[in-house]
Amino acid sequence: MNGPIVMNLYGPTDPVDIGPETQIVNRAFTRADLVGPLAGRPLSDLLQNMLAGNAYVNVHTVQHFEGEIRGQIFLARHGR
Repeated sequence: MNGPIVMNLYGPTDPVDIGPETQIVNRAFTRADLVGPLAGRPLSDLLQNMLAGNAYVNVHTVQHFEGEIRGQIFLARHGR
């Protein structure tokens, strides 16, 4: 189910350009990066949502502003 944006991967720094179509984010995130319903909340609130399976990453592009690719965040378990 779609949810509100709670953190932007880009900004205040720009992504790192490592090729014609590839960019990566290389920075630490803090509670100051939280927006929407988590704005002003501790970073642990985002972590709790991630551990509960209630968070996902949605990558937007110029061609597909609503989202190019989406991936649910979940806790990886060893042995699976």
